[in-house]
Amino acid sequence: MVIKYSNDFKESIVSLHKVGRSANSLAKEYNVSVSTVSKWVNQADPNNTKVLSANERALIKENKQLKEELDIFKTSSGAYGEKLIIKGRIPTLKIINDNLQVGHRITKILNVLRIPRSTYYGYIHWKPGKTLLRRNFIKQKVLDAWLKYPMYGYPRLTILLNRQLKIKISQRMVYKQMYALKIRSRMTKRINKPKTHTEYDQRPNLIKGLPDQSNILLTDITYIPVKNTWVYLASVYNPVTRRVISYKVGSHMTKELATDVINQVAVKSVKPSIIHSDMGSQYTSDLFESTLTRFGIKHSYSRKGQPGDNARIESFHSILKREYINFQEFKTINEAIAGIDSYIRWYNSDRISLVA
Repeated sequence: MVIKYSNDFKESIVSLHKVGRSANSLAKEYNVSVSTVSKWVNQADPNNTKVLSANERALIKENKQLKEELDIFKTSSGAYGEKLIIKGRIPTLKIINDNLQVGHRITKILNVLRIPRSTYYGYIHWKPGKTLLRRNFIKQKVLDAWLKYPMYGYPRLTILLNRQLKIKISQRMVYKQMYALKIRSRMTKRINKPKTHTEYDQRPNLIKGLPDQSNILLTDITYIPVKNTWVYLASVYNPVTRRVISYKVGSHMTKELATDVINQVAVKSVKPSIIHSDMGSQYTSDLFESTLTRFGIKHSYSRKGQPGDNARIESFHSILKREYINFQEFKTINEAIAGIDSYIRWYNSDRISLVA
């Protein structure tokens, strides 16, 4: 006769086994066969699949496979097949390698992600071609050049690299590499400066429409920030050669400062026929006018409120500030003098011009 045992009885036997009782002692005490006690104990173990039916074991296996596939899919954010391959070799290999590191088999990974074996092994054995090697070489040279001359944009960097490397590099190539590197010319916006006004009547503009400006020099004064105040740079500029002829930094914007750079021009044996300036009080002063008369130089004036009449030197001062001054924090006028002197020497001798 088959004896049926209640679930409570079975659970009590299993509990006694868990606290250390052997199957033999339990069988003798409760008049149950040893095999029956062992069966109850095995059935109570959720990790023991030997006592499960074939269907139960198949379901466990399927669940395990589904979990593995889900884990693989998570690393690719659900992308597979062409949607994954289109991301490129490096991202795809990273996803595959991440799965390999946690113990998934390569066959399983490729099947789940629907990546052909030929594609995978092609990625592994890939070597860069000449075009890519050249592009990477240029990319590094672009970065090196920009780090040395951060004020340069892609047109000047292109000229510089063509000179240095002796190979033909297009502006488009340099632009694309700068875009990939997320770098750009560090030219900045202008800093607001004090406004100036003139109360003198308009004086003649002798260079407007003049076809030959080879014997003309431009002069102007600009503001330089130094520790919460201003110092002043007076310059004389050749609009044809685009070079600074003379310059001086002073703590005050005076007629003497404006005149000193004209005296420097005379000392250098440079004798222009015309000096062009704005209508500022320094340039309409008796000292400035008499100095020009002494050197036999005519004086030409910009129209009031029209800085474009003196555009070339205005442009130089703007470049000086946007490429250099605005990135400095001068504490003294001597620091400003040294820094400006160094920049102007570089500007005159080495800075690449985009104008033929």
